[in-house]
Amino acid sequence: MNQGAVFSRTIRTLLLVVAVVSGMLGGSAGAKPAATGKPGAPAKARSAAKAKSAAKAGTPAPVLVPAPVLASAPRAAPGKAAPPAVGTAQSGQTAPILRLKVAEYSGGLTFRMPQGGGWSLGGKTGRLAKSDRAEVTAHLQSRARKQYHVVVESVPMRDPERVVDALAKWRATGRPIHTYQVGRQSPTWDGRVLYIAAGLFPTRAAAQKLVDALANGGQSSWIFEEPLALAKGTIALAVNGRRVAQGAGPLGLTPTRDLLLHKVEHARGYRWHGRADRLFRGRLAVSWGAQDALDCVLTTDLEHILAGVVPAEISAKAALNALQAQAVAARGEILSKVGLRHIKEGFDFCSEQHCQVYAGDSEVTDRIAAQIAPTRGMILHAADGTILDAVYAANCGGRGDRNDLVWNSQPNPHLVGVWDGPHPPALDLTVETHVASYIRFPPVSYCQDPTVEGGDKFRWTRSLTGDDWKKVEAAAGVGRIRQIDGFERGPSGRLYKIVIHGETGTRTVMKELKIRQIFGGLRSACFVVTWERDAAGFITGGEFAGAGWGHGVGMCQTGAQYLARQGWPYDRILLHYFPGARLVRKYR
Repeated sequence: MNQGAVFSRTIRTLLLVVAVVSGMLGGSAGAKPAATGKPGAPAKARSAAKAKSAAKAGTPAPVLVPAPVLASAPRAAPGKAAPPAVGTAQSGQTAPILRLKVAEYSGGLTFRMPQGGGWSLGGKTGRLAKSDRAEVTAHLQSRARKQYHVVVESVPMRDPERVVDALAKWRATGRPIHTYQVGRQSPTWDGRVLYIAAGLFPTRAAAQKLVDALANGGQSSWIFEEPLALAKGTIALAVNGRRVAQGAGPLGLTPTRDLLLHKVEHARGYRWHGRADRLFRGRLAVSWGAQDALDCVLTTDLEHILAGVVPAEISAKAALNALQAQAVAARGEILSKVGLRHIKEGFDFCSEQHCQVYAGDSEVTDRIAAQIAPTRGMILHAADGTILDAVYAANCGGRGDRNDLVWNSQPNPHLVGVWDGPHPPALDLTVETHVASYIRFPPVSYCQDPTVEGGDKFRWTRSLTGDDWKKVEAAAGVGRIRQIDGFERGPSGRLYKIVIHGETGTRTVMKELKIRQIFGGLRSACFVVTWERDAAGFITGGEFAGAGWGHGVGMCQTGAQYLARQGWPYDRILLHYFPGARLVRKYR
């Protein structure tokens, strides 16, 4: 094809995408859910609703602009790690400032500032001495309002042809669709993503019905919860038992150094759920949020956040090169997701498993900050020059998986899953008999060393009977279960689709996390099971045997720790798990 034809095709594609995301070829963000809860609305109504919503919010109409690409790092020689790139950061670039939700309180909270500090609320300001005890009480006046999009595909807007193809595919189904743009664009990165949704609903329960219906037809989807208005209420501050200020919020807290929050809830929904006192450094704002509770949001720079993320996400006792690999991966994952998480909630990320685990500041984080300092600004780039979403999981079990099978995302050539060992076996883990052999007779793997934190999760067993199985039946929602089949697996053996046949119906469950959750929170979706049945043939329980811990995409944190012990530098570790990626310095 000659250059003129290529140019013409590019211009046509850009014009088409601009038209699409502006609502001319489909629905758009801001569409109002039908009163009946039925998916979608007429295209003109959806476009008008979006225009009205955008005008009210002051949001510009989405326009696609190709983003410039950061300079590339030198490629590695075959079989060798690429040297860290230098000179790729633009002059004056520094670590970005981010807002991190570090705690949520449904009623009130107590805190201290061990070195003293200041506060502001309702037009008043004051100081706290290091010995002062502070208490915040709150009264909810109006709940947050939300709407729920059933998203069937997400497409990066920096790839206009893919956007056009995806929209054409979904329009051809005849199903009403609408679009919603998320993410941000900067001079060096276009992080905008277009959500393609098949329904918009006023309640999560109504949206879940469409998710289930789509799954039964073989289509995975997920629910995007869009806040329309945050909760409102009053916030009162008392110091040493005496009320000093009250207002709608936010309550601003500026410690001289440290701020100690008491009884911070963490790991909600996980077996290790609990509460702990946590120390934070930086400005903190307390305000009403999208969950009808008080959000505590820390504003600080990315490098400070990483010093807390690294020991929380991987063992603080890990070898230096593993800590540095974790820092580079987490930095890239965070930067690639700015503007894609907690949309309209007033912060960029949360400190839980949903985003990045962050447990605050301590002597440990001070040490980690010094250890990861040589990686400052370093991230991984994909082969096309874009920021690589360098995800990671606790223990891959010996084989990583594909991002597009684990999540509703576009296939990524750097997230295809690798064998995590010196000698890849001749196994096809999409085949049931191969999976059974792999689990029971595992190949030599980097992540199997029990002396490395996470190595004990390489293989696992679990029994579900009695009340535990009753919970599975309740979650499946099809009565007593006769059969579970229709297994579809990714390259790591992790299931991404199962079909549950019950006495009242059939339900298809898609994506590995939902499969783990329906069985009570399994460590991974790579498992085989022996069912127990009653005299009538209904399943009454099962003996599960599995591999790994977590989704298995990207870097295996247990394997990375083992490789660091063997002397692998952090760049070699990263390029093992993200083949074809390149190291670059985003900022200094």
